[in-house]
Amino acid sequence: MKTTFRFLITLFGGLYLTLMLTTSIRAQNLTCTFNMAQIACLEQHVKITYTGNAPENANYIWDFDGAVILEGSGQGPIWVKWLTTGEKQVNLTVHHEAQTCTHSRTILIVEFPALFHMTGGGSYPAGGVGVPVGLSGSQSGVIYKLRRNGTYTGNNKVGTGNPLEFGLQTEPGTYDCVAKIDGSDCIREMEGVAIVTISGGAVFQHICMVTYDTAAQKNLIIWNKIESNHASHFNVYRETYQQNHYEKIGEVPYNQLSVYLDLTSDPLVKSDKYKLSVTDTAGNEFEKCPHHKTVHLNINPGIYGFNLIWNPYEGFEYLTYRIHRKLGDGSWLVLDSVASNVDSYTDLYTTSGLATYFIEVVRPEPCNPTKSSEYASVISNTATAAPLGMEEDELSGILIYPNPVRERLFLSIPGEENALFSLEIYRPDGRKVHEEKVRNGSTKVNVTGFQPGLYILKLTGTSAAVVKKFFKN
Repeated sequence: MKTTFRFLITLFGGLYLTLMLTTSIRAQNLTCTFNMAQIACLEQHVKITYTGNAPENANYIWDFDGAVILEGSGQGPIWVKWLTTGEKQVNLTVHHEAQTCTHSRTILIVEFPALFHMTGGGSYPAGGVGVPVGLSGSQSGVIYKLRRNGTYTGNNKVGTGNPLEFGLQTEPGTYDCVAKIDGSDCIREMEGVAIVTISGGAVFQHICMVTYDTAAQKNLIIWNKIESNHASHFNVYRETYQQNHYEKIGEVPYNQLSVYLDLTSDPLVKSDKYKLSVTDTAGNEFEKCPHHKTVHLNINPGIYGFNLIWNPYEGFEYLTYRIHRKLGDGSWLVLDSVASNVDSYTDLYTTSGLATYFIEVVRPEPCNPTKSSEYASVISNTATAAPLGMEEDELSGILIYPNPVRERLFLSIPGEENALFSLEIYRPDGRKVHEEKVRNGSTKVNVTGFQPGLYILKLTGTSAAVVKKFFKN
């Protein structure tokens, strides 16, 4: 109990009176609780954490019932270990300002789980039921956890005192096991491994790259073919409109070139993700490989040039993007290079005319679908920017139809009678495919021989120019 005194001076009947006021405050009770595990193994490091309210400068008296103190004192935390098994009691007494408290907790010290050996494993034919994997023995009440290639499989068994069976395993890999005392952090690795393999079948095929095929304007998937006498064909999968949900889009026989042109892709519109799997001659399809994602380039005129924006390529490690540019129907040149963590760029090009771009990702090693050919880098779709600094007033009313077009593209061109215009048509990669002189009014262009895809139409007059886009079916 703590008492404080206060004095009050007041006027009463013309006299000043002094009153003494007292206040009693009850001091907070001292607590000395602490936390530790309830079960630990012999010589396992055990952490003891103080949770009471005594200050750091209080007097702490610990009794660890024969444990070896490894680290810490006072409030701790304190690390200890016991060298003998059995139930141990830890006691704490704290003294502070005439107050004393005590607290005790018990911990059970047990032997580490006994060592047993992995059993089973081996090779089984593709499409078979797998091979057994187990443990040569077990202890009652101990939990045994199976791992494959260092990752827990979720296949856990409780020891019975007899050998354990984890069942038939069909996933190829290296299996091992750890034993865990229930309710503790006491874990021990079991001895040996069980190796599971599949005989007579192809197992796994990685994609090497997915790039843009400039001729077809489609995505091209490329892989370095695995060596196998039992592979039947490769399965190509593409992500659907649902994230991480893939749909099979095609097959490539094993004896053909290890590339696949996705004719249903639209790389001028968006990027795509792909995966690959192998089917053996017995009809067994194996696990899909990790995905690859294409680069999609988007471009728009900015205040001081053209803004390029793209998504990162996914599928292999790389350090640099190369930015390529072509002016009009000229030659391709490397405009600049940027780090792989950059996904946008502004080209301060201001000269009138068409500018076409693509992004390149260089692989550390090229892809070789055959011994005679290789692909060294991934490229994005090509994108052409409308010319800067051009007035469109003279041609603001131009119409082109139908769009998409199959055979003939019609143009309705405004302007003075008999005005002459230059008409040019380009592919998205900047290649000129058509050129002629036309007059105002209605005219038509035969596009029957054009390949399907996107085209850019440029019409230039005496004082203005306009750029339009159309699709050829």
